[in-house]
Amino acid sequence: MAADNPFSEREREYLEWLGRGLSDKEIARALGISDQTARTHRARLLQKAGAGNVCALLFVSVQKGWLELPQSQACEA
Repeated sequence: MAADNPFSEREREYLEWLGRGLSDKEIARALGISDQTARTHRARLLQKAGAGNVCALLFVSVQKGWLELPQSQACEA
């Protein structure tokens, strides 16, 4: 990941699961956190990336090198 990544380690973990297509509830279970904490991570990621929605968050994160998605998991246009 890029050195200028503005996200905390936990936010980066959340982002990786989000990039795999998991919902907040699924991510919460995977990370052992509450649903509310998962939603808080998403909100902070959106704010830090200046993104208006999850698709934009993933796009910006990949574009800036903050997230690498396997080719099979990239969003289809």
